[in-house]
Amino acid sequence: MNTQPATQRRRGRPPAAQLANPDLPYTMKLPDGRTLYVEVPGRWVTKDRDGSPAFLPEAVRFLDRVQALAQRLDRPPSPGFITSLREALGMTQAEFGERIGVDKMTVSRWERGTLRPSDESLAAIAKLRDRATKSGVTIPA
Repeated sequence: MNTQPATQRRRGRPPAAQLANPDLPYTMKLPDGRTLYVEVPGRWVTKDRDGSPAFLPEAVRFLDRVQALAQRLDRPPSPGFITSLREALGMTQAEFGERIGVDKMTVSRWERGTLRPSDESLAAIAKLRDRATKSGVTIPA
């Protein structure tokens, strides 16, 4: 027989108190020296043991996507950057590859780190990202 209280055994939806958290203002420094300000939805923030805010996985993915849209492509992007950018644009690997002019397997190899984008692909990625950010991108949750 399980002797833990029902509140400790509960799985699935977070407790109501966590759903009522206010949005958390957050700033991050980009590699080029600029500072980016975002508000992280309160439902993606919890309290750490010492009472400080801690991000849930959804918040970390959100911040990665925002950073991928804001960062300049002045050096070869990391596999995580390519994945975050593609997800921020709401595209599958096939859709992203089609817009860049490569096969979906090439995008998969970029995201796994087994292949680096060519200079032409980097230019196409930068152009796609710039067009999307100028037209306003809604980052999927």
